[in-house]
Amino acid sequence: MKILVTGAAGTVGSQVARELLDNGHEVRALDVSPVAADLRGRVEMIYADISDRLAMLGAVAGCEAVAHLAAIAHPTSGRELEIFEPNVVGTHYVLAAAEAHGVARVALASSCSIYGAPFAKNPFHFDYLPVDEAHPQRAEDLYAVSKAANELTAAAISRRSGMATTCMRINLVQNFRDKHVHWPKRQLEHGHNHRSADFWHYVEVRDVARAFRLALERVESGHHTPIIVARDLWTTHSPRDLIARHYPELERFLDSGWDFDRFGFYDSRPAEELFGFVAEHLWRDVPELAEAAAPTEAAAI
Repeated sequence: MKILVTGAAGTVGSQVARELLDNGHEVRALDVSPVAADLRGRVEMIYADISDRLAMLGAVAGCEAVAHLAAIAHPTSGRELEIFEPNVVGTHYVLAAAEAHGVARVALASSCSIYGAPFAKNPFHFDYLPVDEAHPQRAEDLYAVSKAANELTAAAISRRSGMATTCMRINLVQNFRDKHVHWPKRQLEHGHNHRSADFWHYVEVRDVARAFRLALERVESGHHTPIIVARDLWTTHSPRDLIARHYPELERFLDSGWDFDRFGFYDSRPAEELFGFVAEHLWRDVPELAEAAAPTEAAAI
């Protein structure tokens, strides 16, 4: 397939482009910045802002699918008031262009932030475990609101056009090949001491890219919002201990029959059932990270 990748200069977008190229697809890359050096010459590059409606019409022309990742990625650094134009209006323009050109499949970057926890200014409480797609959304930030709006837009366009739209609710993204591992190591060593808005979960960037590819290759109809997360915790401490210490109000769900040791705190099964995705890259397989966690693991035993 010829696939448009928006946000192709970003960390995740560039990896999506690589994943698609390595699996035989043709990539048209769109961004306001140049793509990584290893992608130059391998992709068809378009410099454009997704907030430009006419540019989006031109960018989608001739493509069979779209991987949409371009956005302001968080509400911090004083950028919250800038979010709606690119994240919501821009996404609408991308989807409308895909509809106008008869594109059959679009995969979009949504976020587990949609539930409201990661950027909440007030104490956040989840209703139950595991967190699934139906869990209530209680956003306090415009980034999460933008993701909710985009999911509604995608659902509406799916209903009226028959386009398959898959909104990936991506968890905290890690890059295990990044040379700067100081922060990840500190999280492994000390993260169990803090109440995690992501429930100590993560997903590696190569797995996110593979999820996008599989969704575009295999999802043929309907609107979907699968949670994209590794079935692993960013700690060596047990799920039961973490909940007892930091989310005691949720302890009653630990005996619900859900296999927390196997799946963690999120229900990622729909991604597996819909397009065969299960995350493969775990921190435990990275020697430097596994070594950093070893003292914590020994202490836990």
